Amino acid sequence: MRRDANLIGRNVARLRYQQALTQNMLVARAQVLGCNITQSILSNIELQKYVATDKHVFFLAKALRVEIAELFRP
Repeated sequence: MRRDANLIGRNVARLRYQQALTQNMLVARAQVLGCNITQSILSNIELQKYVATDKHVFFLAKALRVEIAELFRP
């Protein structure tokens, strides 16, 4: 997979670190909201090895308590 196929990974990691969340904590938040995501999937999204689906984008933004556009900031 091309790294430019995943535009949100670095921002998800940045926002998670800023909020002092572990990957497991963020996964738990997203799962409570109804997202089918695992720590492995989140790790691969952050490393830009996995293409985030539209559902992942939606639920990760909600779990991080940010607007979706924040995940796409350059």
